[in-house]
Amino acid sequence: MYNKGLFADWVPKQLAPVLIIIFLLPILVVSGVYTGNLSYMVSSLGTHNEWIVFANYAGVVGMGVSLPIIFRYKLRYHTKFLMVRTLVFLALANIMIGTTESNIVIVSSSFFIGFLKMFALIEFIMPTMAMISPDGNRAKFYAIFYPSAIVFPQLAGYLMTHFGFSTYWENANFLMAIVLLSLAALAVIFMHNKRYDKKMSLKSIDWTGMFLYTSVFLALAYLISFAKQQNYFRSDNIMLALGIMIVGSILYLINQQLKESPFVHFGFFKNYSVIHGSLMLLMLGFFLAGSSLQSKITIGVLGFNSVMDNSFNLWMIPGLVLAIIFSMLWLVKEKSLKIYILTGFSAFIFYYIFLYFLVSPGLSYDHLILPNMLRGFGMAILFIGVWLYALGNLKPDAMLGAAAVLIIVRTMIGPGLWSLAFNYIDGVWNLEAFTNMAGKMDASTMSHQTAMSYYKTIKLDALMISTKRIYGILVLLGGAVLVYVSFLNLEGLNKRGLVMLKKRLKRQDTEGYNREVQAIKTEEIEEEIKAVSAAAL
Repeated sequence: MYNKGLFADWVPKQLAPVLIIIFLLPILVVSGVYTGNLSYMVSSLGTHNEWIVFANYAGVVGMGVSLPIIFRYKLRYHTKFLMVRTLVFLALANIMIGTTESNIVIVSSSFFIGFLKMFALIEFIMPTMAMISPDGNRAKFYAIFYPSAIVFPQLAGYLMTHFGFSTYWENANFLMAIVLLSLAALAVIFMHNKRYDKKMSLKSIDWTGMFLYTSVFLALAYLISFAKQQNYFRSDNIMLALGIMIVGSILYLINQQLKESPFVHFGFFKNYSVIHGSLMLLMLGFFLAGSSLQSKITIGVLGFNSVMDNSFNLWMIPGLVLAIIFSMLWLVKEKSLKIYILTGFSAFIFYYIFLYFLVSPGLSYDHLILPNMLRGFGMAILFIGVWLYALGNLKPDAMLGAAAVLIIVRTMIGPGLWSLAFNYIDGVWNLEAFTNMAGKMDASTMSHQTAMSYYKTIKLDALMISTKRIYGILVLLGGAVLVYVSFLNLEGLNKRGLVMLKKRLKRQDTEGYNREVQAIKTEEIEEEIKAVSAAAL
Protein backbone atom coordinates (compact mmCIF):
# COMPACT_ATOMS: atom_id res chain seq x y z
CA MET A 1 0.00 0.00 0.00
CA TYR A 2 1.33 3.43 -0.96
CA ASN A 3 1.14 6.77 0.86
CA LYS A 4 2.11 9.98 -0.93
CA GLY A 5 1.89 11.96 2.30
CA LEU A 6 4.53 12.36 4.98
CA PHE A 7 2.94 11.45 8.27
CA ALA A 8 1.22 8.42 9.79
CA ASP A 9 -2.54 8.10 9.53
CA TRP A 10 -3.05 8.83 13.23
CA VAL A 11 -1.46 12.32 12.99
CA PRO A 12 -4.25 14.97 13.13
CA LYS A 13 -4.67 16.95 9.91
CA GLN A 14 -4.38 20.21 11.86
CA LEU A 15 -0.94 19.15 13.14
CA ALA A 16 0.50 18.18 9.74
CA PRO A 17 1.06 21.79 8.44
CA VAL A 18 2.82 22.70 11.69
CA LEU A 19 5.11 19.66 11.40
CA ILE A 20 5.88 20.50 7.77
CA ILE A 21 7.02 24.00 8.72
CA ILE A 22 9.06 22.65 11.66
CA PHE A 23 10.88 20.25 9.32
CA LEU A 24 11.17 22.54 6.30
CA LEU A 25 12.80 25.62 7.87
CA PRO A 26 15.94 23.89 9.24
CA ILE A 27 16.31 21.91 6.00
CA LEU A 28 16.31 25.16 3.98
CA VAL A 29 18.86 26.67 6.35
CA VAL A 30 21.30 23.78 6.88
CA SER A 31 24.71 24.34 5.32
CA GLY A 32 28.28 23.25 5.79
CA VAL A 33 29.61 26.81 5.94
CA TYR A 34 27.67 29.78 7.27
CA THR A 35 29.39 32.50 5.29
CA GLY A 36 29.00 35.16 7.99
CA ASN A 37 31.32 33.05 10.16
CA LEU A 38 33.93 32.69 7.42
CA SER A 39 36.42 35.14 8.89
CA TYR A 40 36.13 33.49 12.35
CA MET A 41 36.71 30.06 10.80
CA VAL A 42 39.79 31.25 8.96
CA SER A 43 41.38 32.87 12.01
CA SER A 44 40.44 30.00 14.34
CA LEU A 45 41.70 27.25 12.04
CA GLY A 46 44.74 29.19 10.90
CA THR A 47 43.92 28.39 7.30
CA HIS A 48 43.47 30.28 4.05
CA ASN A 49 40.18 31.98 3.27
CA GLU A 50 40.08 30.06 -0.03
CA TRP A 51 39.61 26.69 1.70
CA ILE A 52 36.37 27.83 3.31
CA VAL A 53 35.17 29.30 0.02
CA PHE A 54 36.00 25.97 -1.63
CA ALA A 55 33.96 24.16 1.05
CA ASN A 56 31.02 26.47 0.36
CA TYR A 57 31.18 25.71 -3.37
CA ALA A 58 31.54 21.98 -2.63
CA GLY A 59 28.14 22.13 -0.94
CA VAL A 60 26.66 23.60 -4.13
CA VAL A 61 28.23 20.82 -6.20
CA GLY A 62 26.76 18.28 -3.77
CA MET A 63 23.28 19.68 -4.36
CA GLY A 64 23.77 19.43 -8.11
CA VAL A 65 25.04 15.85 -7.89
CA SER A 66 22.05 14.67 -5.85
CA LEU A 67 19.32 16.06 -8.12
CA PRO A 68 19.47 13.43 -10.91
CA ILE A 69 19.11 10.51 -8.48
CA ILE A 70 16.84 11.75 -5.68
CA PHE A 71 13.65 10.40 -7.23
CA ARG A 72 15.16 6.95 -7.58
CA TYR A 73 15.93 6.93 -3.88
CA LYS A 74 12.52 8.38 -3.07
CA LEU A 75 10.90 5.47 -4.93
CA ARG A 76 13.38 2.92 -3.56
CA TYR A 77 12.90 3.57 0.17
CA HIS A 78 9.96 4.50 2.34
CA THR A 79 9.65 7.99 3.78
CA LYS A 80 10.70 7.36 7.38
CA PHE A 81 13.74 5.29 6.36
CA LEU A 82 14.98 8.02 4.02
CA MET A 83 14.26 11.02 6.26
CA VAL A 84 15.66 9.63 9.53
CA ARG A 85 18.94 8.56 7.96
CA THR A 86 19.29 11.76 5.96
CA LEU A 87 18.75 13.96 9.02
CA VAL A 88 21.15 11.90 11.16
CA PHE A 89 23.90 12.04 8.50
CA LEU A 90 23.37 15.80 8.09
CA ALA A 91 23.80 16.20 11.85
CA LEU A 92 26.98 14.06 11.85
CA ALA A 93 28.46 16.12 9.00
CA ASN A 94 27.82 19.34 10.95
CA ILE A 95 29.48 17.81 14.03
CA MET A 96 32.50 16.81 11.94
CA ILE A 97 32.90 20.38 10.68
CA GLY A 98 32.65 21.74 14.21
CA THR A 99 35.24 19.36 15.65
CA THR A 100 37.90 19.10 12.92
CA GLU A 101 40.91 21.22 12.03
CA SER A 102 41.33 19.57 8.63
CA ASN A 103 40.43 21.55 5.53
CA ILE A 104 39.72 18.36 3.59
CA VAL A 105 37.21 17.18 6.21
CA ILE A 106 35.41 20.54 6.09
CA VAL A 107 35.23 20.44 2.28
CA SER A 108 34.07 16.80 2.21
CA SER A 109 31.46 17.35 4.92
CA SER A 110 30.12 20.43 3.13
CA PHE A 111 29.81 18.40 -0.07
CA PHE A 112 27.78 15.69 1.68
CA ILE A 113 25.60 18.25 3.45
CA GLY A 114 24.69 19.76 0.07
CA PHE A 115 24.17 16.27 -1.35
CA LEU A 116 21.91 15.07 1.48
CA LYS A 117 20.01 18.34 1.83
CA MET A 118 18.12 17.72 -1.41
CA PHE A 119 17.00 14.25 -0.26
CA ALA A 120 15.33 15.87 2.74
CA LEU A 121 13.96 18.83 0.80
CA ILE A 122 12.20 16.77 -1.85
CA GLU A 123 9.92 15.15 0.73
CA PHE A 124 8.40 18.50 1.68
CA ILE A 125 7.97 20.19 -1.72
CA MET A 126 4.58 18.77 -2.70
CA PRO A 127 3.02 19.09 0.79
CA THR A 128 4.24 22.70 0.90
CA MET A 129 2.76 23.33 -2.54
CA ALA A 130 -0.57 21.92 -1.33
CA MET A 131 -0.46 24.25 1.69
CA ILE A 132 0.39 27.40 -0.25
CA SER A 133 -1.73 26.72 -3.31
CA PRO A 134 -4.51 24.15 -2.66
CA ASP A 135 -6.02 24.87 -6.09
CA GLY A 136 -2.78 23.78 -7.82
CA ASN A 137 -1.84 27.28 -9.04
CA ARG A 138 1.90 26.84 -9.58
CA ALA A 139 2.53 30.55 -10.16
CA LYS A 140 1.13 31.33 -6.72
CA PHE A 141 3.38 28.67 -5.20
CA TYR A 142 6.50 30.04 -6.92
CA ALA A 143 5.63 33.62 -5.96
CA ILE A 144 5.40 32.76 -2.26
CA PHE A 145 7.74 29.83 -1.70
CA TYR A 146 10.91 30.87 -3.50
CA PRO A 147 11.29 34.37 -2.00
CA SER A 148 10.50 32.77 1.37
CA ALA A 149 13.22 30.17 0.70
CA ILE A 150 15.67 33.10 0.46
CA VAL A 151 14.27 34.99 3.48
CA PHE A 152 14.76 32.22 6.04
CA PRO A 153 18.38 31.36 5.13
CA GLN A 154 19.23 35.09 5.20
CA LEU A 155 17.66 35.45 8.64
CA ALA A 156 19.24 32.24 9.91
CA GLY A 157 22.60 33.25 8.44
CA TYR A 158 22.54 36.46 10.45
CA LEU A 159 21.57 34.60 13.64
CA MET A 160 24.33 32.03 13.06
CA THR A 161 26.86 34.83 12.51
CA HIS A 162 25.73 36.60 15.69
CA PHE A 163 25.87 33.32 17.60
CA GLY A 164 29.35 32.54 16.26
CA PHE A 165 30.56 36.07 17.04
CA SER A 166 29.20 35.92 20.62
CA THR A 167 30.65 32.46 21.34
CA TYR A 168 32.63 30.31 18.87
CA TRP A 169 31.95 29.66 15.19
CA GLU A 170 31.79 25.89 15.86
CA ASN A 171 28.67 26.40 17.99
CA ALA A 172 26.64 27.31 14.92
CA ASN A 173 27.29 23.84 13.48
CA PHE A 174 26.65 22.17 16.83
CA LEU A 175 23.35 24.02 17.20
CA MET A 176 22.28 22.90 13.73
CA ALA A 177 23.29 19.31 14.56
CA ILE A 178 21.06 19.39 17.66
CA VAL A 179 18.14 20.71 15.61
CA LEU A 180 18.62 18.02 12.95
CA LEU A 181 18.81 15.22 15.51
CA SER A 182 15.60 16.55 17.07
CA LEU A 183 13.95 16.44 13.65
CA ALA A 184 15.15 12.85 13.21
CA ALA A 185 13.41 11.97 16.49
CA LEU A 186 10.22 13.67 15.29
CA ALA A 187 10.46 11.73 12.02
CA VAL A 188 10.64 8.45 13.96
CA ILE A 189 7.49 9.39 15.85
CA PHE A 190 5.29 11.01 13.22
CA MET A 191 6.31 9.71 9.77
CA HIS A 192 4.87 6.60 8.14
CA ASN A 193 6.65 3.46 6.91
CA LYS A 194 4.85 3.24 3.56
CA ARG A 195 6.29 3.77 0.10
CA TYR A 196 5.55 6.78 -2.07
CA ASP A 197 4.92 4.64 -5.16
CA LYS A 198 6.06 1.45 -6.88
CA LYS A 199 9.53 0.34 -5.74
CA MET A 200 12.37 1.28 -8.13
CA SER A 201 15.77 -0.34 -8.38
CA LEU A 202 19.02 1.63 -8.07
CA LYS A 203 20.88 -0.59 -10.54
CA SER A 204 20.33 1.71 -13.52
CA ILE A 205 22.14 4.67 -11.90
CA ASP A 206 25.20 5.67 -13.90
CA TRP A 207 27.77 5.62 -11.08
CA THR A 208 30.69 6.18 -13.47
CA GLY A 209 29.03 9.28 -14.90
CA MET A 210 28.23 10.47 -11.39
CA PHE A 211 31.89 10.17 -10.35
CA LEU A 212 33.12 12.01 -13.46
CA TYR A 213 30.46 14.72 -13.08
CA THR A 214 31.45 15.26 -9.44
CA SER A 215 35.18 15.32 -10.23
CA VAL A 216 34.82 17.90 -13.01
CA PHE A 217 32.76 20.35 -10.96
CA LEU A 218 34.82 19.95 -7.79
CA ALA A 219 37.94 20.66 -9.86
CA LEU A 220 36.20 23.76 -11.24
CA ALA A 221 35.27 24.80 -7.69
CA TYR A 222 38.93 24.44 -6.65
CA LEU A 223 40.07 26.51 -9.64
CA ILE A 224 37.59 29.31 -8.90
CA SER A 225 38.43 29.34 -5.19
CA PHE A 226 42.24 29.20 -5.40
CA ALA A 227 43.09 30.80 -8.76
CA LYS A 228 43.97 34.23 -7.38
CA GLN A 229 45.68 32.92 -4.24
CA GLN A 230 47.91 30.60 -6.30
CA ASN A 231 48.66 33.13 -9.03
CA TYR A 232 46.30 31.66 -11.61
CA PHE A 233 47.84 29.35 -14.19
CA ARG A 234 51.37 29.64 -12.82
CA SER A 235 50.38 27.15 -10.12
CA ASP A 236 50.84 23.39 -10.55
CA ASN A 237 47.67 22.75 -8.51
CA ILE A 238 45.60 25.02 -10.74
CA MET A 239 46.96 23.33 -13.84
CA LEU A 240 46.14 19.93 -12.31
CA ALA A 241 42.56 21.08 -11.60
CA LEU A 242 42.29 22.34 -15.17
CA GLY A 243 43.59 18.99 -16.47
CA ILE A 244 41.02 17.10 -14.37
CA MET A 245 38.27 19.29 -15.82
CA ILE A 246 39.33 18.74 -19.43
CA VAL A 247 40.03 14.99 -19.18
CA GLY A 248 36.96 14.42 -16.98
CA SER A 249 34.71 16.27 -19.43
CA ILE A 250 35.98 14.22 -22.38
CA LEU A 251 35.51 10.96 -20.46
CA TYR A 252 32.04 12.02 -19.39
CA LEU A 253 30.98 12.75 -22.97
CA ILE A 254 32.29 9.33 -24.04
CA ASN A 255 30.46 7.70 -21.12
CA GLN A 256 27.29 9.56 -22.10
CA GLN A 257 27.41 8.01 -25.56
CA LEU A 258 28.00 4.51 -24.19
CA LYS A 259 25.32 4.48 -21.49
CA GLU A 260 21.65 4.07 -22.25
CA SER A 261 20.72 6.22 -19.23
CA PRO A 262 23.65 8.56 -18.48
CA PHE A 263 23.84 10.39 -15.17
CA VAL A 264 23.01 13.73 -16.80
CA HIS A 265 22.30 13.87 -20.52
CA PHE A 266 23.37 17.28 -21.79
CA GLY A 267 20.94 17.15 -24.70
CA PHE A 268 18.82 19.75 -22.91
CA PHE A 269 21.33 22.38 -24.00
CA LYS A 270 19.79 22.11 -27.47
CA ASN A 271 16.68 23.73 -26.01
CA TYR A 272 16.33 27.44 -26.85
CA SER A 273 15.13 28.42 -23.37
CA VAL A 274 17.85 26.44 -21.55
CA ILE A 275 20.60 28.09 -23.61
CA HIS A 276 19.41 31.63 -22.94
CA GLY A 277 18.35 30.80 -19.39
CA SER A 278 21.92 29.64 -18.69
CA LEU A 279 23.27 32.87 -20.17
CA MET A 280 20.93 34.90 -17.98
CA LEU A 281 22.14 32.98 -14.93
CA LEU A 282 25.73 33.81 -15.88
CA MET A 283 24.70 37.45 -16.19
CA LEU A 284 22.97 37.24 -12.83
CA GLY A 285 26.30 35.89 -11.57
CA PHE A 286 28.13 39.17 -12.07
CA PHE A 287 25.39 41.03 -10.21
CA LEU A 288 25.67 38.55 -7.32
CA ALA A 289 29.47 38.69 -7.42
CA GLY A 290 29.40 42.47 -7.36
CA SER A 291 27.36 42.38 -4.16
CA SER A 292 30.47 41.20 -2.29
CA LEU A 293 32.12 44.53 -3.07
CA GLN A 294 29.78 46.11 -0.55
CA SER A 295 31.63 44.30 2.25
CA LYS A 296 34.92 45.84 1.11
CA ILE A 297 33.42 49.25 1.80
CA THR A 298 31.51 48.44 4.99
CA ILE A 299 34.38 46.51 6.60
CA GLY A 300 37.43 48.05 4.91
CA VAL A 301 36.33 51.72 4.95
CA LEU A 302 33.55 52.06 7.53
CA GLY A 303 35.09 49.53 9.94
CA PHE A 304 31.95 47.46 10.57
CA ASN A 305 32.36 44.02 12.13
CA SER A 306 31.07 40.92 10.35
CA VAL A 307 27.82 40.82 12.37
CA MET A 308 26.94 44.40 11.47
CA ASP A 309 27.95 43.80 7.86
CA ASN A 310 25.85 40.63 7.72
CA SER A 311 22.85 42.55 9.06
CA PHE A 312 22.50 44.19 5.65
CA ASN A 313 21.17 40.84 4.45
CA LEU A 314 18.22 41.41 6.80
CA TRP A 315 17.37 44.55 4.87
CA MET A 316 16.94 42.37 1.81
CA ILE A 317 13.89 40.83 3.51
CA PRO A 318 11.54 43.81 2.88
CA GLY A 319 12.60 43.61 -0.77
CA LEU A 320 11.88 39.88 -0.79
CA VAL A 321 8.42 40.49 0.70
CA LEU A 322 7.79 43.11 -1.96
CA ALA A 323 8.88 40.54 -4.56
CA ILE A 324 6.25 38.11 -3.22
CA ILE A 325 3.52 40.74 -3.62
CA PHE A 326 4.74 41.75 -7.09
CA SER A 327 5.00 38.12 -8.21
CA MET A 328 1.49 37.37 -6.95
CA LEU A 329 0.10 40.27 -8.92
CA TRP A 330 2.17 39.54 -12.02
CA LEU A 331 2.63 35.79 -12.41
CA VAL A 332 -0.76 34.66 -11.18
CA LYS A 333 -2.35 36.91 -13.81
CA GLU A 334 0.04 35.42 -16.42
CA LYS A 335 1.50 38.73 -17.52
CA SER A 336 4.65 39.11 -19.64
CA LEU A 337 7.57 37.03 -18.36
CA LYS A 338 9.99 39.27 -20.27
CA ILE A 339 8.87 42.38 -18.36
CA TYR A 340 9.06 40.39 -15.14
CA ILE A 341 12.71 39.40 -15.76
CA LEU A 342 13.62 42.90 -16.95
CA THR A 343 12.20 44.27 -13.69
CA GLY A 344 14.53 42.00 -11.71
CA PHE A 345 17.63 43.05 -13.63
CA SER A 346 16.59 46.72 -13.40
CA ALA A 347 16.37 46.43 -9.59
CA PHE A 348 19.96 45.18 -9.48
CA ILE A 349 21.11 48.01 -11.76
CA PHE A 350 19.52 50.61 -9.49
CA TYR A 351 21.25 48.92 -6.54
CA TYR A 352 24.61 49.58 -8.20
CA ILE A 353 23.65 53.09 -9.27
CA PHE A 354 22.88 53.92 -5.64
CA LEU A 355 26.19 52.46 -4.48
CA TYR A 356 28.13 54.27 -7.20
CA PHE A 357 26.96 57.65 -5.92
CA LEU A 358 26.94 56.71 -2.21
CA VAL A 359 30.49 55.35 -1.84
CA SER A 360 32.40 57.97 0.14
CA PRO A 361 34.09 58.35 3.55
CA GLY A 362 30.82 59.85 4.83
CA LEU A 363 28.78 56.75 3.96
CA SER A 364 26.62 55.60 6.87
CA TYR A 365 24.69 52.43 7.72
CA ASP A 366 21.32 54.04 6.94
CA HIS A 367 22.40 54.95 3.40
CA LEU A 368 22.70 51.26 2.48
CA ILE A 369 19.23 50.18 3.62
CA LEU A 370 17.31 51.08 0.43
CA PRO A 371 19.95 49.63 -1.95
CA ASN A 372 19.86 46.30 -0.11
CA MET A 373 16.06 46.24 -0.29
CA LEU A 374 16.42 46.63 -4.06
CA ARG A 375 19.01 43.83 -4.08
CA GLY A 376 16.61 41.47 -2.30
CA PHE A 377 13.77 42.37 -4.66
CA GLY A 378 15.88 41.79 -7.77
CA MET A 379 17.32 38.51 -6.47
CA ALA A 380 13.90 36.99 -5.77
CA ILE A 381 12.42 38.13 -9.08
CA LEU A 382 15.30 36.71 -11.11
CA PHE A 383 15.46 33.41 -9.23
CA ILE A 384 11.78 32.87 -10.04
CA GLY A 385 11.71 34.34 -13.55
CA VAL A 386 14.84 32.71 -14.94
CA TRP A 387 13.71 29.28 -13.66
CA LEU A 388 10.27 29.67 -15.23
CA TYR A 389 11.98 30.49 -18.50
CA ALA A 390 14.89 28.03 -18.43
CA LEU A 391 13.12 24.90 -17.20
CA GLY A 392 9.46 25.52 -17.92
CA ASN A 393 9.42 23.87 -21.36
CA LEU A 394 11.55 20.82 -20.58
CA LYS A 395 10.27 17.29 -20.24
CA PRO A 396 10.34 15.97 -16.65
CA ASP A 397 13.10 13.43 -17.37
CA ALA A 398 15.40 16.24 -18.56
CA MET A 399 14.36 18.78 -15.95
CA LEU A 400 16.29 17.42 -12.97
CA GLY A 401 19.42 17.01 -15.09
CA ALA A 402 19.12 20.60 -16.29
CA ALA A 403 18.52 21.83 -12.74
CA ALA A 404 21.60 19.89 -11.59
CA VAL A 405 23.73 21.94 -13.99
CA LEU A 406 21.93 25.27 -13.66
CA ILE A 407 22.16 25.33 -9.87
CA ILE A 408 25.96 25.09 -10.22
CA VAL A 409 25.95 27.76 -12.95
CA ARG A 410 23.85 30.13 -10.85
CA THR A 411 25.53 29.62 -7.47
CA MET A 412 29.14 28.76 -8.31
CA ILE A 413 30.21 29.31 -11.91
CA GLY A 414 28.53 32.67 -12.49
CA PRO A 415 29.41 34.42 -9.20
CA GLY A 416 32.75 32.58 -8.91
CA LEU A 417 34.16 33.45 -12.31
CA TRP A 418 32.95 37.04 -12.13
CA SER A 419 34.43 37.37 -8.63
CA LEU A 420 37.78 36.25 -10.06
CA ALA A 421 37.52 38.89 -12.76
CA PHE A 422 36.45 41.64 -10.35
CA ASN A 423 39.19 40.80 -7.86
CA TYR A 424 41.82 40.97 -10.60
CA ILE A 425 40.48 44.27 -11.96
CA ASP A 426 40.09 45.67 -8.46
CA GLY A 427 43.71 44.82 -7.67
CA VAL A 428 44.96 46.59 -10.81
CA TRP A 429 42.81 49.69 -10.34
CA ASN A 430 43.51 49.85 -6.61
CA LEU A 431 47.27 49.82 -7.23
CA GLU A 432 46.90 52.39 -10.02
CA ALA A 433 44.92 54.78 -7.80
CA PHE A 434 47.30 54.31 -4.87
CA THR A 435 50.37 54.92 -7.06
CA ASN A 436 48.87 58.08 -8.59
CA MET A 437 48.09 59.57 -5.19
CA ALA A 438 51.25 58.45 -3.39
CA GLY A 439 53.45 59.64 -6.26
CA LYS A 440 52.44 63.22 -5.57
CA MET A 441 53.63 63.09 -1.95
CA ASP A 442 57.11 63.64 -0.53
CA ALA A 443 57.58 61.54 2.60
CA SER A 444 60.84 63.35 3.42
CA THR A 445 58.94 66.55 4.29
CA MET A 446 56.84 64.91 7.04
CA SER A 447 57.31 62.83 10.15
CA HIS A 448 57.00 59.05 10.15
CA GLN A 449 53.73 59.22 12.12
CA THR A 450 52.23 61.73 9.70
CA ALA A 451 53.35 59.69 6.69
CA MET A 452 51.73 56.56 8.10
CA SER A 453 48.44 58.40 8.70
CA TYR A 454 48.52 59.63 5.10
CA TYR A 455 49.30 56.08 3.97
CA LYS A 456 46.17 54.76 5.66
CA THR A 457 44.05 57.53 4.14
CA ILE A 458 45.45 56.91 0.66
CA LYS A 459 44.81 53.16 0.96
CA LEU A 460 41.16 53.81 1.84
CA ASP A 461 40.79 56.34 -0.98
CA ALA A 462 42.31 53.88 -3.47
CA LEU A 463 39.90 51.19 -2.29
CA MET A 464 36.91 53.49 -2.79
CA ILE A 465 38.09 54.63 -6.22
CA SER A 466 38.63 51.11 -7.56
CA THR A 467 35.32 49.86 -6.09
CA LYS A 468 33.44 52.82 -7.53
CA ARG A 469 34.89 52.17 -10.98
CA ILE A 470 33.72 48.54 -10.81
CA TYR A 471 30.23 49.74 -9.83
CA GLY A 472 30.26 51.91 -12.95
CA ILE A 473 31.23 48.90 -15.08
CA LEU A 474 28.40 46.88 -13.52
CA VAL A 475 25.86 49.57 -14.38
CA LEU A 476 27.06 49.60 -18.01
CA LEU A 477 27.01 45.80 -18.21
CA GLY A 478 23.53 45.86 -16.69
CA GLY A 479 22.35 48.10 -19.52
CA ALA A 480 23.72 45.57 -22.01
CA VAL A 481 21.85 42.78 -20.20
CA LEU A 482 18.58 44.72 -20.48
CA VAL A 483 19.12 45.09 -24.23
CA TYR A 484 19.89 41.35 -24.56
CA VAL A 485 16.79 40.25 -22.63
CA SER A 486 14.61 42.72 -24.56
CA PHE A 487 15.44 40.96 -27.82
CA LEU A 488 14.81 37.44 -26.50
CA ASN A 489 11.80 35.40 -27.57
CA LEU A 490 10.86 34.09 -24.13
CA GLU A 491 8.26 31.74 -25.57
CA GLY A 492 10.77 30.04 -27.88
CA LEU A 493 10.32 29.55 -31.63
CA ASN A 494 7.10 27.95 -32.80
CA LYS A 495 8.67 25.86 -35.58
CA ARG A 496 5.40 24.17 -36.49
CA GLY A 497 3.75 27.56 -36.94
CA LEU A 498 6.60 28.74 -39.19
CA VAL A 499 6.36 25.62 -41.36
CA MET A 500 2.59 26.02 -41.76
CA LEU A 501 2.92 29.73 -42.59
CA LYS A 502 5.55 28.98 -45.23
CA LYS A 503 3.37 26.27 -46.82
CA ARG A 504 0.31 28.52 -46.86
CA LEU A 505 2.24 31.34 -48.52
CA LYS A 506 3.32 28.84 -51.21
CA ARG A 507 -0.27 27.51 -51.38
CA GLN A 508 0.91 24.04 -50.49
CA ASP A 509 -1.13 21.38 -48.70
CA THR A 510 -0.85 21.59 -44.91
CA GLU A 511 -2.52 18.26 -44.22
CA GLY A 512 -0.55 16.37 -41.64
CA TYR A 513 0.76 19.55 -40.08
CA ASN A 514 -2.46 20.55 -38.36
CA ARG A 515 -3.07 18.96 -35.05
CA GLU A 516 -5.25 19.71 -32.12
CA VAL A 517 -3.52 20.87 -29.02
CA GLN A 518 -4.81 18.73 -26.22
CA ALA A 519 -4.54 19.76 -22.61
CA ILE A 520 -2.70 16.93 -20.92
CA LYS A 521 -3.22 16.65 -17.21
CA THR A 522 0.14 16.92 -15.52
CA GLU A 523 0.99 13.90 -13.45
CA GLU A 524 1.77 14.39 -9.78
CA ILE A 525 5.30 13.08 -10.17
CA GLU A 526 5.95 15.62 -12.97
CA GLU A 527 4.74 18.44 -10.76
CA GLU A 528 7.08 17.32 -8.02
CA ILE A 529 10.02 17.21 -10.42
CA LYS A 530 9.32 20.77 -11.52
CA ALA A 531 8.87 21.94 -7.96
CA VAL A 532 12.04 20.35 -6.59
CA SER A 533 14.06 21.61 -9.57
CA ALA A 534 12.91 25.13 -8.87
CA ALA A 535 13.54 24.74 -5.13
CA ALA A 536 17.12 23.72 -5.87
CA LEU A 537 17.65 26.77 -8.06
